Amino acid sequence: MHIKVYIDPRSTINYSSFYIQGLYDYLGKNHVHFSSKYFDDLKEIDMLMAFVIIENDKKKKYIIDYRDQDNLIDSAYQWTDIYAKINVNTTTHTLDTQKKLITIPPGFGIKIWNPLLLFFHLFVNFCKAKIFRNSNISNIHLRPKLWIRNYLSMLKRQKITDYAVECVNENSQYGFFVSTFWGKDENAMTTNAYRYQYMLSCIQHEGIDFHGGFVINKKNIIPQNIPQQFLFDKFFPNTIYQKNIKKSIFVFNTPAVHNCHGWKIAEFLAMGKAIISTPLSNEIPVSLEHDKDIYFVKDEKEIGQAVDILSKDKALRCKLEKNAKMYFNNHALPVKVIERILITT
Repeated sequence: MHIKVYIDPRSTINYSSFYIQGLYDYLGKNHVHFSSKYFDDLKEIDMLMAFVIIENDKKKKYIIDYRDQDNLIDSAYQWTDIYAKINVNTTTHTLDTQKKLITIPPGFGIKIWNPLLLFFHLFVNFCKAKIFRNSNISNIHLRPKLWIRNYLSMLKRQKITDYAVECVNENSQYGFFVSTFWGKDENAMTTNAYRYQYMLSCIQHEGIDFHGGFVINKKNIIPQNIPQQFLFDKFFPNTIYQKNIKKSIFVFNTPAVHNCHGWKIAEFLAMGKAIISTPLSNEIPVSLEHDKDIYFVKDEKEIGQAVDILSKDKALRCKLEKNAKMYFNNHALPVKVIERILITT
């Protein structure tokens, strides 16, 4: 195969790792490299992954936009041949008229290298990306401390294979959910309210042994109606978080800040969870079907009703779990996302 892939070394690794794994799986590791050679004319790169594919002396340019916002980065859109984006809203962008733009399902940070390789790529890409020269520019994630911190955070992530899980013990009563309490960000109040209602519905349900709550920032103003038992000042280690989510009889999703698809829904699908979710605000390539792949609710009242229904209906939970995992394997695995991006071209 006379094909080479070159990834911009400035890529935000804790987000781009998902797609790097997809390139490894689709084309083979030996064909995937980091190089700054092809990206000198791409200035705006914050929270984007850029790569080029060279096949038989023909070059094609790609952008993967994994930002929460639904707008496009105009300079990157003009630079690229294909612009793949997670959070696409058809009220903002018309996919039919913008041939470059395709929508992809949400992803999440995964471990793709052992610690030795991670530090090797950190050092080499730090040099290739000339990070020290970027300390004062608008690309926040290219500032040296944050760029290095993003790499180091990957030591705590899990491999994509670690997300595999069978159906939860059908006799389990354990429920677990932890999320960030958002401050003044767009859509924060709605997101917090829905998440709190879910937690409250679980803890008040006599059939559920619920654990969890909000991770808070000291700057946040927390409503007085939220009990102290629901508040944590530190994130759970990823291994513990994942272990507890796997044990939970079901989980909850709602669009996060900027009405985006967060990491949670992608992780829940990867783990094959029965998911209760408010409606998704942005597009996904293949719709999730209510009562088959996911259990959609419209408002806070329906959240409580869904908690009661799924806590009692073991067959429905297991169906949702199996179909969620099947959906992820068919449409949202890293290799499937890359396949969608490349086949589009």
